[in-house]
Amino acid sequence: MRWRLLTLLLAALLITACSQQQSARTSSSVTPVFAFTEAVVGPNRIALGLVRDGSPVNDPGAKIHLRFFDLNDTSAPVKIETDAIYYGQGLPAAVYVAYPTFDRAGNWGIEVQTTLSGQSEPSVARLRLEVKERSDVPNVGDRAISVKTLTVRDVPDPSHLSSGRVEDLSMYQISLDEALKNGKPTALLFATPAYCRTAVCAPSLSVMQQLQKIYGDRINFIHVEVFRHPFRESFEAQTAVFQKLAQEGRPPRPEERNVGLSDPMIAWGLQSEPWLFLIDANGVIVARYEGGITREEMTPALENLIAGKPPLGGG
Repeated sequence: MRWRLLTLLLAALLITACSQQQSARTSSSVTPVFAFTEAVVGPNRIALGLVRDGSPVNDPGAKIHLRFFDLNDTSAPVKIETDAIYYGQGLPAAVYVAYPTFDRAGNWGIEVQTTLSGQSEPSVARLRLEVKERSDVPNVGDRAISVKTLTVRDVPDPSHLSSGRVEDLSMYQISLDEALKNGKPTALLFATPAYCRTAVCAPSLSVMQQLQKIYGDRINFIHVEVFRHPFRESFEAQTAVFQKLAQEGRPPRPEERNVGLSDPMIAWGLQSEPWLFLIDANGVIVARYEGGITREEMTPALENLIAGKPPLGGG
């Protein structure tokens, strides 16, 4: 049901996973929502958005404590316990991120304790999460899919490279298939600045352009547009398919699934945006980030990528 996720926009915040089911709350003042589409066995980036009184929250002082329960293993009441880190700098609404590692597939429960600035007592919510054995899209440990991506050498007009204003060409200098052979790690961003259903593509692209100026001599930085050129027509074609599917109440047929998407999006099997993949010098994916990213989260991750350390979590 991943196609449905693209039709959902929560107060211009983020996409919500199909597996999310809020089972109980002791307080209705703050509602956590998933800002990712899947969790898998192994390391994960669990991003949550917060909604209060129908509006997204961006509170740097919020304290978010998470407790993870394996619902198939009653012998261990709490399998993972951690705090979520605030990353909302430059985003329309904050995400609060934790980096748990799940040891097996199945149904997991998450208790979310949220204390906003000025509150003395936390709001408590319980969410249900399906952890998959394998990812629907390329995951940590997989080899990056070698595919041609557009560069300044391929198009006569730079405006064909991105749906946003193309003033910085730094992320269109090398194709992914070339980057995977030049001995440097790669930061690969799939985003559509002008037609982003999650409202965080343009801020994420801006973050990566800033970091390219710092790390561009040591890392390949590549931006891939989500839609085919002409972008508006492709976006409208996709939207028409979504509307038809919603009216008919069915999932997409194979020929409908990739309408309007660029060739690299199709090759990588992506159905949502934005996605950032960090790929090591050997061509192996070492971290992935779905949804909005910030400079504060990505700077230590890129430092670790250069050093050959696991980037996820930046630690």
